[in-house]
Amino acid sequence: MQNMPRGSTFPIKKVFISRFKEGQIIEADFAQLEFRVAAFLSQDPVAIKEVTEGFDVHAYTAKVISDAGQPMARQEAKAHTFAPLYGATGYGRTPAEAKYYTHFLEKYQGIANWHKCLAKSVVRDKELGSFTGRRFAFPHVERKRDGSVTYFTQIKNYPVQSLATADIVPLLIVLVSNALDTYESVIVNSVHDSIILDVKKEEVDDIIKVVRSIEGNLVNHMKARWVLEDWNVPLILDMKIGNNWLNMTEI
Repeated sequence: MQNMPRGSTFPIKKVFISRFKEGQIIEADFAQLEFRVAAFLSQDPVAIKEVTEGFDVHAYTAKVISDAGQPMARQEAKAHTFAPLYGATGYGRTPAEAKYYTHFLEKYQGIANWHKCLAKSVVRDKELGSFTGRRFAFPHVERKRDGSVTYFTQIKNYPVQSLATADIVPLLIVLVSNALDTYESVIVNSVHDSIILDVKKEEVDDIIKVVRSIEGNLVNHMKARWVLEDWNVPLILDMKIGNNWLNMTEI
């Protein structure tokens, strides 16, 4: 279930339908959750400005690659937009694509500097800690002759992935689950940074309001749970509804 491709690219998703007569499937999917978490953790001013203002980062990626000589559509560019965040580089890619990977670190210098600070900290302490209490051990990390460090992909990845999908998404699931106590509608799945609900026809409007209310107060719940005072990045849920998990329209 965790490997279902996004959107309408996997026809088998059409077989997932409601248990209720004329029921609906609702999916609430965080918008760019990992990038927003990275923006917060690094306090990169460019990244924070873009997510706050709703800048279309995928269209920008397509433009950078297209301007470098390789025409690319926005949808195709999505595979590249946040890849550098997870340790991907321009190695093995076309010259135009490689240009974007270099450009990413030039554009988001705050993220690039944060990555360097993480590496320095891990070499010194052999571990990473998060403000939610998680700790990641790197007992065998080493500084290489060229100045880079071993396990750099994991060092960049773990703080973002853990806060996004091991802390924030489960918190959302618990909040929504608790709010559904008086309804027959239920959460049926969670895939990466989204939750899927099976919703009774008569409860559709109420469930949408419940999820939107939790979305609006999610940062306050995070602050209360993790003694967090300075969260300055908006968290947004994109919601879709349909008769099955494949054919859905945005709410």
